[in-house]
Amino acid sequence: MDEKKRREGDDSAEKEKIQQMFGQNVRKYRKARNFTQEQLSEKIGVSQKHLSIIETGTQFASASLIARISDELNVSPGDLFGGSSDELKNEIARRQDSVASMIMEELNHKFAVLSSEIGELREMIAKQS
Repeated sequence: MDEKKRREGDDSAEKEKIQQMFGQNVRKYRKARNFTQEQLSEKIGVSQKHLSIIETGTQFASASLIARISDELNVSPGDLFGGSSDELKNEIARRQDSVASMIMEELNHKFAVLSSEIGELREMIAKQS
């Protein structure tokens, strides 16, 4: 029974985290489009107070409201739950560049070591000849 209560608590905390992230992203995209809460709430058919409650993460939006919000803000519903597609693409590209750089450093190091060893082997062969 304790395990069930712990899981429910974890689920509740995760739900609150998602609600807050969603609300923060609604606010971010609303401001990026230069909409006031009043303007956006009018466009999506809810009261300004309701939109405020969503933006603070106190209450979650229904699926149909999420669709209306994303349409009005011209973002995907997924963007409202996390980073924007462009932000994610940029982060992926940055990490790929970082990994590629690390791999190139390691390859250059190994090449230098092999070149040195090959040089030593050539010297040993030359001495034996």
